[in-house]
This record gives sequence, C-alpha cells and structure tokens, in this order.
Amino acid sequence: MTRQTSGDGSRWTTRMLLICAALAAVQAVASLGVSPVTPAIATAAPPLYALVAAVHSVMPFLARILTRTPWSATLTAGVAGALVWPFSPIGPLFIVALVTGAAAFDVALLGSRSAAWRRLIPAAAFAGVSLFVVSLPVFSPDHLTPVVLTATLLGRLGGELIALALAGGLASGLSRSGVRVR
Repeated sequence: MTRQTSGDGSRWTTRMLLICAALAAVQAVASLGVSPVTPAIATAAPPLYALVAAVHSVMPFLARILTRTPWSATLTAGVAGALVWPFSPIGPLFIVALVTGAAAFDVALLGSRSAAWRRLIPAAAFAGVSLFVVSLPVFSPDHLTPVVLTATLLGRLGGELIALALAGGLASGLSRSGVRVR
C-alpha cells in the first residue's frame, strides 16, 4: 500500500504505516507496563487513574505529530489496542478506550496538517473530555459525586495535556537526533 489517500487527500504511504506500527508496538509495551496497577488505581482513585491512563495517548499523539497524516493517531491506537487486549483485564474493551482518545484527537485536527501547539492543545483537551465521557458508565455509585467527577475530568484533561507534552518532547528529540519522518 503506497498510494492510498485518506478522506482529505493526504497520502497514507507505506512509510507512514510503518511509523504508526512501530509506535503502536512501543505503546503496547508501555500499556502492558501499567496494566497490572491500573485496575486497582481506577477502583480506589478515579482522578489518579485519569492521570496514569494518559500513558495510553503518548504514542498515538506522537504518530499524528510526526506523520501529520489524518487518522494516524487512531490507526496507531487501534494497532496498539489489538496487540494489548488479549492481556488486558478489560479485554477487547481496551481497544475502545485506546481508540476513543486518539480518534477524538484526530477529529479535532481534521483539515490540518499542522503540528502547531495552538491546534494540538485543544485537540488533546477534546481527547481528555471524550475519555472522561466514555469512562462514566464504569464509575461505581460511590464515585458519582460532584467532587470525584470534577477531579476525574480535570485529571483526564491534565493527563492528556501531559501526554501531548511528552509526545512533543519525543518528536523534538527525534528531530534533534536527525530522525526524519516526512
């Protein structure tokens, strides 16, 4: 696959697909690294879980920043999710959780090939809100209080912004070291 185009005419090249696959593999390892502790954190402290779970967004965000190709974050998250779900405590639902944030990030960036922070920050915030909404059905009744819900929403927003900062730092580091993506 070398000349397929996405919805806005951007090229999905073999190079872009390989970058997404490599980042998905790194994301899978990172996700598996935190998966033993996340169920306990989610049960005990949803706001803290919202911060920790942001690790799942770093590589999808990096894919979009590096390739500047629409839907590359979603593709990266989907591949990572497919690699991890057999080992995840929530099974195939892990793919939904991973893809939700990445798809929201991609949707917010539709029509833009820019990696400008003025576009990326609102996109990461949109991903955080989307992940918060998707997590509401699994909240225990004890956690459905205004304080916990507000803290969890802030945790999701903060976590996704931290994930974006990490992805941006990685992109800068790769660029400084001479890695060319485009």
